Amino acid sequence: MRRHDLVYLQRDALFSTPCAETGDPYWQAAGDWIAAGRPLVAARQPVDSERLLLGLSLPSALQRKRLSITVDHGAVARVCSPLSLRHCLPLLPAAQAEILRRLDVGAAACSARLGVFGSLAWEALSGESYRHAESDIDLICNIAMPEQFDTMLTLLQQSADALPCRLDGEMRFPDGAAVAWRELAAQRRQPAAQVLVKGEREVGLRPLQDLLASLKEECCHA
Repeated sequence: MRRHDLVYLQRDALFSTPCAETGDPYWQAAGDWIAAGRPLVAARQPVDSERLLLGLSLPSALQRKRLSITVDHGAVARVCSPLSLRHCLPLLPAAQAEILRRLDVGAAACSARLGVFGSLAWEALSGESYRHAESDIDLICNIAMPEQFDTMLTLLQQSADALPCRLDGEMRFPDGAAVAWRELAAQRRQPAAQVLVKGEREVGLRPLQDLLASLKEECCHA
C-alpha cells in the first residue's frame, strides 16, 4: 500500500477520526461513505503506528471537509491503485480532456504510470460535486527509468501550459519518494539541488541526484 492508493474497507468497519465528533454530520457522512463501499485514500503512515491512517474528502455539500481516519489493518477489504487519467476524462470539458488524453498517451508510450488524486478523483469515485472553476488537477506520475524522468517532466509542463486550470501533483520514484513535479522541473538541470521529498512515512529534503540514482536503465535483450 502506497500514498494515494484507494483503500476499500469492510462495510461495517469501525473507524475513528479526530476531525469530527462521534455522531455529528461529518462523522455520519464518513460512516455512510464506508458503508456504501466507497474507498478512502492511503495517507502517509505515522512511524510505529498500529493502525492504518487514511484520508477522506467529503463533497461540496459538506464543504469538502477533509477527514483523517484511522482503522485496524484487518478492516481493509482491498487496495487499488489511484484512478487512471482515462477514467476521469469524461468529467472534464472536451478541450481539457483532449489535452490530458494526449498526456496519457505520452505516458503510456514511455511506460510511465499516471494516476489521479484530489477533487477530480473524489468526484469520479462518488458521482458527487467536488470541483469548482478554480480547481486544480492533481496527478501522481510513477517512473522507474531515467528516460521517463525527462519525458514526463516535458509532457507535464506542456500540458500545464495548455490547460486553463492548474496541473499539480507529484512524480514518484521507485523507492516511494515523491516530489512535486513542478519543483523537479525547476531543478532538473541542478542535480545537487535539495528537493522536498514526501515518503511513505516521512517528509524531508534530499538531493535530486540521489533520486535520479534510484532510476534503472532499461534493459534491452536481443
